Amino acid sequence: MGGIIMYTIECQRTLQGNRSTIIYFSFFFSKKKFCFNLISVVMPTMEDEGPNYRVLSIQSHTVSGYCGNKAAVFPLQTLGFDVDILNTVQFSNHTGYPSWTGSKMTADHVQELFDGLEANGLTEDYTHVLTGYIGNYSILEKVELMVQKLKAINPSLIYVCDTVMGDEGALYVAPEIVPLYRNIMRFVDVVTPNQFEAELLSEMKIKSLLDASSVTKKLHTLGSPNVIITSLTVPLKDVPKEIHSETSSDESLYCFTSQILPDGTIEQNLISFPTYPGYFTGTGDLFSSLVVARLQEQMNTSDIPSLIEAAYRVICSVNAITKNTWLHQQKKVLLEKTQGIRLKPDSAKVTRQCELQLIKGKKEIENPGLVGSDIVKKIRISQL
Repeated sequence: MGGIIMYTIECQRTLQGNRSTIIYFSFFFSKKKFCFNLISVVMPTMEDEGPNYRVLSIQSHTVSGYCGNKAAVFPLQTLGFDVDILNTVQFSNHTGYPSWTGSKMTADHVQELFDGLEANGLTEDYTHVLTGYIGNYSILEKVELMVQKLKAINPSLIYVCDTVMGDEGALYVAPEIVPLYRNIMRFVDVVTPNQFEAELLSEMKIKSLLDASSVTKKLHTLGSPNVIITSLTVPLKDVPKEIHSETSSDESLYCFTSQILPDGTIEQNLISFPTYPGYFTGTGDLFSSLVVARLQEQMNTSDIPSLIEAAYRVICSVNAITKNTWLHQQKKVLLEKTQGIRLKPDSAKVTRQCELQLIKGKKEIENPGLVGSDIVKKIRISQL
């Protein structure tokens, strides 16, 4: 009688810690041959998968390009976070283009979506909330109430608030949104303003490193225990020489972090990083999304999560992706023999070339250590 008959049987399963060892034996035989194999396979159990994190991300959306939720969702999902997306606007492309189409959500629309989540018990799963551009006062009021509800359900929920209001002295939201953000700070765990936004919230100006320290302390009094001024300029003479680079000047950009520690003391740090002469959009949205992930990473690995360590890893990833975007821009400039891109482009074609190289930055998101400590530098600021 011809042919081969084969059997595989699980004969033993044992549990050791978070891993299950399964032993199989298999054998097959024919007229002329008999073989026997013993196989031990180590399989992860459900507990080995780690905790589940789910982020509610409330900000703008573009069909094309990477701004708002389009810039925030991919990094979070890459780092293992589930993300539920609530869009405040839906545009064809970002507003840096000569034109755009689409619509803005109303406060009632946003509330309706949240009510739907709540009716199905879906709001019970959130571990984090991330908010970005919310240019509508009524929507921001709704968001404030949503965050309060979610924190009542899960007191450990982390709220990262990117107070997107303006830049370089220009306000691009309604002025009444500024005091509303001050009120919302009571519920914020990490706030990530740029220099202009930090000045608006604190009602103070930053003209020195001492000013930056004072501004972040004022923001602490509004409620947030963690403050990251994502980009600011201070006189070079104020910056410790340990984090200078060959190109450091009074126009250099820095990141300033301030954290209230469990004993009530405040730890402040300054991060220096290279800048690139291009036109960039979506970097702030990328930054705040990575803050969610890297701060949670710190919470998982340390009794006292370090804001500076989280921010440093964020800066490394963002700076690497910004550099790749700049290199892409320069390549396009050379191919098309056009002038260098430094200011906001006036054509859709050139603006498209400036889009954030986000997807190609996956490895830099996963491995911020690819950027050397000689490129991005940090130093603790003594009491100012």
